[in-house]
Amino acid sequence: QRILYVDTEQSRYHCHKVLERILRLAGLPTDTDSSNLDFLCLREYSPATRIQVIEYALSQNDSYGLVIIDGIRDLLVDINNAGESTVVINKMMEWSSRYDLHIHCVLHQNKADNNVRGHIGTEMNNKAETVIVVRRCEADTNVSEVSPMHIREKEFNTFAFRINEEGLPEV
Repeated sequence: QRILYVDTEQSRYHCHKVLERILRLAGLPTDTDSSNLDFLCLREYSPATRIQVIEYALSQNDSYGLVIIDGIRDLLVDINNAGESTVVINKMMEWSSRYDLHIHCVLHQNKADNNVRGHIGTEMNNKAETVIVVRRCEADTNVSEVSPMHIREKEFNTFAFRINEEGLPEV
């Protein structure tokens, strides 16, 4: 199945770097389009337009099995608006059911208390199948630790990785 990767925050340059890293990790050429991956950079658009673009992409291709939304916060105008958060979460639940796919979202934590951000974070925690936390290791800031926060199925053990000189993650 195909993957739809949506970045709502980064510049086209950084989106290209992310795309290249994905292709390298998958062992695919970086100088041609992949037939199984569509990558959208939506930084300059409004939250409503971002949602419309994602919805349009899903409606035009029924072979997506995974949608990654890197920056779910950017699908809302007000991260602390409970009504708007519920609308966005309901939209994702609709997409996952209608198109029979898994949706993976990235949401940053509050820097002060390490809780998920805003009402959208609370709603995501309530509805998500799995919530994981990625944070910098205190002993070595070049290392990121990945640990489960909330998992409805089988938990996994915490693991750590770093980005090597070639720009690829290594455990």
